Amino acid sequence: MMCNRLAAPVASSAAPRAPIALVDDNALLCAELLFHLAHAGYAPTGLAHGAALDAHLASEPCRLVVLDLGLPGEDGLSICERLRRTRPELGIVVLTGRGTLQHRLDGLRGGADAYLVKPVPVEELLLVIANLLRRLDAAPDAGPAPQADGAPAWRLDARRLLATTPAGRALILTRVECLLLRALARSAPCPATRRQLVEALGGNYLEFDEHRIEVAVSRLRGKLARAWPHAPAIRTVRGVGYLLVQPWLAVTA
Repeated sequence: MMCNRLAAPVASSAAPRAPIALVDDNALLCAELLFHLAHAGYAPTGLAHGAALDAHLASEPCRLVVLDLGLPGEDGLSICERLRRTRPELGIVVLTGRGTLQHRLDGLRGGADAYLVKPVPVEELLLVIANLLRRLDAAPDAGPAPQADGAPAWRLDARRLLATTPAGRALILTRVECLLLRALARSAPCPATRRQLVEALGGNYLEFDEHRIEVAVSRLRGKLARAWPHAPAIRTVRGVGYLLVQPWLAVTA
């Protein structure tokens, strides 16, 4: 039996738990590592191959990928190289049985941030992950972001897929949510049309099902409202599209 989208229970924490994708087709090892990652406070999901990883990344937030190289279908090194091109914000830790110097050099040249050879002590893996996430998240303190008039504002970091409430609470976004927010923020104080949002997601407006935009915006609006229930962040403009009604700052590329 392979490890395919096996989500482990996570420890409770007031801070957002970094979502981690663990890609390994060894079910026993996968289950063991999921347990240790969850116990360390992360939100891990187990995946058995590259296709499952792609589907996961298309719909779920992710900060870091722990990647085996000997996978069914697309080889892990090819996945690593592709992720480094298309998802530069992701941390990538290779965890594999391929331990020669040439294998390590190929993995690091392919874009891995760290290369570990099985078997590796769990403590070492967790330390590598913690250090890598610390580097990825290295930024000025994301406290309340003031506007020019002194009022607090939301903050969007598109590179790290993070939104920060006016009170300084960080939210981990999916790639779709981030693209929608960036399009809305760039259009404000005017509403973003449905065509603009479709194009921001890389779709053809004439072939795109507008219901998908409505569902995506509705989910995003719900996530923002749960984090900041004091005032709505997004308003529907009938016949046009959607408008950000709260100020947003630091919309990074």
